[in-house]
Amino acid sequence: MLYGVILAAGKSKRFGKNKKKQFLLINKKPIFIYSVDKFLSLKKIDKIILVIDKNDKDNKLIKKFFKDYKSYITRGKITIIIGGNERYDSVYNALTYISSSYGISNIDKILIHDSARPNVNVKDIDKLIKLLNKYKAISLGSRLKDTIKEIKSIANNIADIKNTKDRNKYTLVSTPQGFDLKTLLKSYNIFNKVKNKSRFTDDLQIVEEYSKVKSYILITNNNNLKITTQNDLNMIKYLLSN
Repeated sequence: MLYGVILAAGKSKRFGKNKKKQFLLINKKPIFIYSVDKFLSLKKIDKIILVIDKNDKDNKLIKKFFKDYKSYITRGKITIIIGGNERYDSVYNALTYISSSYGISNIDKILIHDSARPNVNVKDIDKLIKLLNKYKAISLGSRLKDTIKEIKSIANNIADIKNTKDRNKYTLVSTPQGFDLKTLLKSYNIFNKVKNKSRFTDDLQIVEEYSKVKSYILITNNNNLKITTQNDLNMIKYLLSN
């Protein structure tokens, strides 16, 4: 079984304007639905789990989603569950839901995707799925184009430079991130006992630290931008309108 988890429970703290970016409209379509539709287009994904915040159950866009996607929800293709306070809590909620509802076999796989990346390329997702037959932990990513500086400190937006890094040794990481499901769940079970969780920013990092599985990056040149700021939103609007 291949599960696709779409995370739409974020608080959008960095976005501002007291709006949750996943519910903003682009071309009259909520941002989170772009990811849902792309996952639905890939028949290899058996079940899609949409993770939302508990306070959004009565959101008018979620209610409309229930209505418009009723056939998928009724037959179990799409399931909506409640997330947690942090991203990793939402991922774990999805993992425990899958485990309790379907069980986990040695061949089960999972994709974890941020709904704030609506411009993800379907062909890239398909490549990632195929690579899950070889790798137990692999993510979409892209090469760095800018010079990278390590800083000592930053104050008033002025950074004190420590040194310059070789950008060829680094990569940017995006989503979806794909995993052997058992590996990800075992890693999360250990991770949940850790006190300092804030330093973990993606699921690959959790697998890297709490399993013996090696992780990989599928390099893509497609613009898989994550909406974090208003400028990001403006760029995504342009990309999705052309």
